[in-house]
Amino acid sequence: NPGFKTKITTKGIDYGCKIVMSVLRNRLLDVRIPDISGNKQSKVLQELQYNISSITISKVNFPDTSVNLVPKVGLKVAFSLGYIEMNGNWYIKSKILRTQGKVNAQINSIATSIFLRFGKDDAGRPTMFIMDCSSYIAKLQIHVFGKSSWLYNLIIRWFEPSIRKYLSGKICFELKKILNEKIYPFLQTVPVTKEVGRYIGIDYSLTSPPFVTNNSLNLPLKGEFYNLLHRTNIPFSAPALNIFSGHERMLYIGISEYFFNSAGYVLNSVGGLSINITDDMLPDNSRIRFNTETIGTLIPQMKKMYPVMKMKLQLIADSAPSMAFLSDKIILTTSGDIYAFAILPNSTLIPLFNVKLKAQITTPVGIKDDKVTGKLTLDRVELSLKKSNIGPFQVNCLQSGIDFLISIVILPRINTDLAKGYSLPLIDHIKLSNLILQPHKSFLLFATDITYY
Repeated sequence: NPGFKTKITTKGIDYGCKIVMSVLRNRLLDVRIPDISGNKQSKVLQELQYNISSITISKVNFPDTSVNLVPKVGLKVAFSLGYIEMNGNWYIKSKILRTQGKVNAQINSIATSIFLRFGKDDAGRPTMFIMDCSSYIAKLQIHVFGKSSWLYNLIIRWFEPSIRKYLSGKICFELKKILNEKIYPFLQTVPVTKEVGRYIGIDYSLTSPPFVTNNSLNLPLKGEFYNLLHRTNIPFSAPALNIFSGHERMLYIGISEYFFNSAGYVLNSVGGLSINITDDMLPDNSRIRFNTETIGTLIPQMKKMYPVMKMKLQLIADSAPSMAFLSDKIILTTSGDIYAFAILPNSTLIPLFNVKLKAQITTPVGIKDDKVTGKLTLDRVELSLKKSNIGPFQVNCLQSGIDFLISIVILPRINTDLAKGYSLPLIDHIKLSNLILQPHKSFLLFATDITYY
């Protein structure tokens, strides 16, 4: 099962087709049609030399475009009622006649159909190719202006079929060029992996080719953290990710809790889930200091054994934390060991005690500037004494002190990064708009429109 799933609705596909049609219009406006010239025998005028030159396309319009999704197969795009207008110069020469003028051609009722299929390359990026393209021009009206234009109107009819055939082929040719020169490089910008530190990366590659349903194009993505130095399989599987979404937005992105749990697993495997707490990490204006005098009010014998000494706490996770998504928040459960030390004047560390910790932390999920944000809050902490070098004591007396250190020292540091936000994986030149977040059980759902720039 994927850790990410992206669903592009018909609204999003229609938007993409409009972009392609806009590019096609601009491409056709740049097309230079080859000159048409030759000789023709006439009983009256004998041998005629004719030439149509400087043929340019001045207007292009494709007002009626439709998109049909063919489940498990691909995408069919059709546009009809297309219109192209061209202008050029004409010239005729014979032994008894020489004349020239302007020519205007109007092509109406252009019908074009493209069938697209989707796949994935070896790197896990989406691919798209044209299985079939056909274009038909039903009507070509040519108007010739200038002296003896009546004669040229007769001649031009000989070449009307070849002009229609040339332009029909040109439309499909330009569509294939757009795919190769624009869309394919665009798809190559899809992020497949991303480094998020010296040792950790994220895998966004496709787990299988994109698939088409009656109303959407779906992309299943790996959505998994991994160790950059030594990649191993995550020892748990992603749950089924069923996005029950609407169709009001162009794009829906589902992020499974598996994505976040894989982050916890990898962080723990590279030793990223440990922290040292010392007095200099407390706020300067804090009336509570982290030393044997303060903690000694909770454990009197420590104050007697090691008076007026600074302390150090080392927190080490003993397993990967786990996350569970509810409809309104995320619950993080973690456990580990707390090792307490007294710091002698010569900086030697004296082991004091070792406490087992289990903590539950919650965070709401929000959106800021197209980024996912959060803010951790401590719910509860459970402590149990594993070892003491200063004699027995009731571990419950440490509860308020540990709560204070987690809430004042650890969580604010994490929340600083969470406030900056996590960017969703996007293709270049895509901007999100009207983004909303819908938390669900076991996954987060993002609904958004997109703008190409």
